[in-house]
Amino acid sequence: MPAPQIIAVVGFVLLGALALGSLLLARRLVSRRARIAALSTGIVLLLGAAAGAIGAVAVGSAQRVPPAPAEERIDERADAAEPRTMPDDFVDARELEPGIEVELRYAGTRNFTGHVVDGYEADDRVILQRDAAAALAGVQRELEAEGLGLRVYDAYRPTRAVRFFMDWARTDDDSTRAEYYPDFEKPQLFELGYIAERSKHSLGGTVDLTLVDLAGGEPLDMGGPFDFFGERSHYDAEGLAPEHAANRARLREAMIAGGFEPYELEWWHFSYPLGDDARAVDAPVR
Repeated sequence: MPAPQIIAVVGFVLLGALALGSLLLARRLVSRRARIAALSTGIVLLLGAAAGAIGAVAVGSAQRVPPAPAEERIDERADAAEPRTMPDDFVDARELEPGIEVELRYAGTRNFTGHVVDGYEADDRVILQRDAAAALAGVQRELEAEGLGLRVYDAYRPTRAVRFFMDWARTDDDSTRAEYYPDFEKPQLFELGYIAERSKHSLGGTVDLTLVDLAGGEPLDMGGPFDFFGERSHYDAEGLAPEHAANRARLREAMIAGGFEPYELEWWHFSYPLGDDARAVDAPVR
């Protein structure tokens, strides 16, 4: 209990003692009127002392609000550390190379959560850190020479979107399981590395994408859809048709040549090396 409440309780205890003294004095008074007056005063003082002590304890208890769970405190610290405005060196890669196609899946409902994800307020932006954006534009220009191009499914991802994924994983909503994660329970998606609690996307150097045939406008068949959580999404998954393996290899070759690093569990996921000072960002995509 805080010091002010302790002092108040002590004061009310003394007041109660005074009340009891009044009651004892009343027994010794000869005058009936005096006994009644002393008795009444004692009762009033005693009731006041009891009420005051209870009130002081209640105030003290109200002020002792239990601390937030550790997880919530960690989130608060992370929120305070993450910029809420877009850094000056984050740009839209399409401003550097307009030929890059974009289909931000998390800005709509066609994704593993089945919902529009927090932080996505536009579906036509390919936001990346400037060096990564320039490298992606270079990959697009190289591919165009052979009639191919890039279609981006996700680039910079606000940290609030990552928290949205974690909150989704704690719900009983399994409406998208058959399409996106038929072989796993939700907690396994984190354990197996399909969903990260701290995503490199939030640093501005990671992109999810596929190849597009510029003549027909359709994406190349990779033998498995974007955002599917399972072995079929692994780059070297068993049972791939030669066409699918060749398409994955061409995408990987182009991205590696542009300076990006692949991720073995997802054929669509590539990261551009950023400096040690890269920080996660929570500005919305808009």
